[in-house]
Amino acid sequence: MMTLKKIALAAAVMAVPFMAQADLKALDDSDLASVTGQAGISIAGNFNSTIGSIVYTDTEAGVNDGSNSLSLNTVTLSGFNISENSPLTIDVVDNKLEIGLPTINGGVSVESVKIGASSIGGVAINDLNMAGSTVKIWGH
Repeated sequence: MMTLKKIALAAAVMAVPFMAQADLKALDDSDLASVTGQAGISIAGNFNSTIGSIVYTDTEAGVNDGSNSLSLNTVTLSGFNISENSPLTIDVVDNKLEIGLPTINGGVSVESVKIGASSIGGVAINDLNMAGSTVKIWGH
């Protein structure tokens, strides 16, 4: 009895593609004129992030009390905006994945730079612009 159920189930599964078959119709020139297609993708958005700290510790000194470390505290990346009018593009060109970077303006700031527990100031990178950069990726 179990074998009969398995055979019935297998027959039903094999019949599904035939039930879903659509009627194909030829398109004339006026129908084709309204068909559009696109290749690749575009990405736009606003990107901001914060890193609590980036710490380098000199382990060669043999001291592990934090006095032999350099830390960048409250690292902020802000204002990285990609407009929908000029998006990041991903396409395939000559069998290579090509990523086109548009104007991406933004800034990086570091609230404090410390050596051990002593602050030595902060850092700012302003008007970072990656316009016109291209990244190509392919297998070999």
